[in-house]
Amino acid sequence: MSNPFKSPRYPRVILAAVCIPWDARGEVLPDPFREQIRLHLRAGIRHLYVFGTAGEGYAVTERQFDQIVDLFHAEMKGPDAHPMIGLISLSTRAIIERIERCLERGLSTFQFALPGWGALNDSELATFFAEVLGRFPQAQFVHYNLQRAGRVLTPAEYARLAAAHPNLVAAKNGTSAIVMLRDLLVQAPMLRHFYTELGFPQGCQVGEPGYLMSLTTMNPALALRFFEAGLRGDLATLFGIQAEALELFELLVGSGGAEIGATFQGAKAHMDGAYEKALARVLDPNMPLRLLPPYQSVSEAAYRQFVGRVRERLPGWMPDAAP
Repeated sequence: MSNPFKSPRYPRVILAAVCIPWDARGEVLPDPFREQIRLHLRAGIRHLYVFGTAGEGYAVTERQFDQIVDLFHAEMKGPDAHPMIGLISLSTRAIIERIERCLERGLSTFQFALPGWGALNDSELATFFAEVLGRFPQAQFVHYNLQRAGRVLTPAEYARLAAAHPNLVAAKNGTSAIVMLRDLLVQAPMLRHFYTELGFPQGCQVGEPGYLMSLTTMNPALALRFFEAGLRGDLATLFGIQAEALELFELLVGSGGAEIGATFQGAKAHMDGAYEKALARVLDPNMPLRLLPPYQSVSEAAYRQFVGRVRERLPGWMPDAAP
């Protein structure tokens, strides 16, 4: 039997989020949701997940959770499709019950964040992992390491938790801190570490990270090109696309594109999903921009301004399906 600690427990792939389109009543719109999935699958992006932070997993009811899981599962039935279900809740019991319902449907790969009402101490962290991962040894778990949860896990903590839980297979880290990027790969090599455009090229210089689509949500073909450059060790292509990604990031959320966040009486969108839906809208014009209340979404006017700036400055980032 192979030793899981000598190689990552999850394949080196592109991982992509699917946004949830809502109507004015806060109900899912099945057709645009299905189309987001199909657009990624047709582009060759096979590992998709729902209910991350960009997918508003923190905001759905149990009824909505089950409804969307069923829609997602139906579209991800193909032999080369790999569905992953996000788990975000303040209630550990709610997370457990969601896992149980997904396992009954034949879904066994999950992405989870720590409960964020209060930052977990070391004892509480161990208890949470035991209650969730320890309870379901037949499932695979990917941890999303983000500040919103109140505690960012370190490389050493990942190594310790991975030793205790063989079904902890991967981690998502959106950081651009080069020391953190390196130490995750070196100190916890049994896990597949997924990095965004802000860290994937640097990670490829040290090890074999997976690629977490973020800004390339608007153009899956570009995401595939970026990832394949990482597999080849083509640093010129990697850093060229990363430089463009940094410019796009500035247009989207930085001072150069501050208008994208202007929504209501000067308020600025601040949830991941607001920006992710603007990117998803570029890919499919039928994707609504709205978030579930009370969170602010991007306005139609700001979205149009963003698209105009991208067309002018980064035309290669626009997909053929864009308006």
